[in-house]
Amino acid sequence: MSLASSATAAAAALAGCAGSRQRLKLGDRSLDSDSQLLNSLLLLERRAIAAYTAGAPLLSGRDLRAATAFLRQELVHAGHLILLIKRAGGTASPRVASYDLGHPRNARDVLTLLHQVERAQLGAYIDAIPKLSPGPLRASVATIVADDAEHVSVL
Repeated sequence: MSLASSATAAAAALAGCAGSRQRLKLGDRSLDSDSQLLNSLLLLERRAIAAYTAGAPLLSGRDLRAATAFLRQELVHAGHLILLIKRAGGTASPRVASYDLGHPRNARDVLTLLHQVERAQLGAYIDAIPKLSPGPLRASVATIVADDAEHVSVL
């Protein structure tokens, strides 16, 4: 199985799990705190979505296939975070009009940007997990960490 197809399969698996994730019960900690942390992660997911979307035209071949698969996963992550924010009683932060992504001019620049964006996400998730309510919420967010770690290693 190619990298792109395995990443696509992972995205499909995550999308297929959305129904079971809707039944998650959040822990007893402050739901407001969870909502704020999840919103900060959502902002990073949306930045990654923007980076993949903006950078794709400069990619080709396996780089483009991997970026397309990773973009699908980032979209699933954002949707999942929005669901978790709502379940925590919060409201998802609105989308930002634009992101400072620099000015990538070629595939190498795009891959460098994507690597930086993914590393920032990974660090934020690792920092946020112990601050979230224990149990299913942490486990749910940890699945995103696994995807982002794969993205970093491939990029």
